[in-house]
Amino acid sequence: MSKPTSVRDINDKYDYEDEYPKGEGDSPKVACGQDGTYNELRYIYDTYLKPEVERNTITNQQAIDALDSACSSLSNPRSREDFYAHLEKELGIEI
Repeated sequence: MSKPTSVRDINDKYDYEDEYPKGEGDSPKVACGQDGTYNELRYIYDTYLKPEVERNTITNQQAIDALDSACSSLSNPRSREDFYAHLEKELGIEI
């Protein structure tokens, strides 16, 4: 598979069924796939990474690469704390 260039590309690499609809019960964990309208990676990108892209602190591709790296290198289920720490280390930003 080619290098992901979007959150959707990363989502497509993972099967995911949300066992806790509306986010109830799974907030300490990060899902890399998407189930219906639930998209954790989109939330993380929009909330934490997109503002850094807009400030030219990081590029969009660096943000996508870091998300992909976190999804592929952290054991599932991925803890939110470990996921954010991975992004911070990869991108040199604070979340």
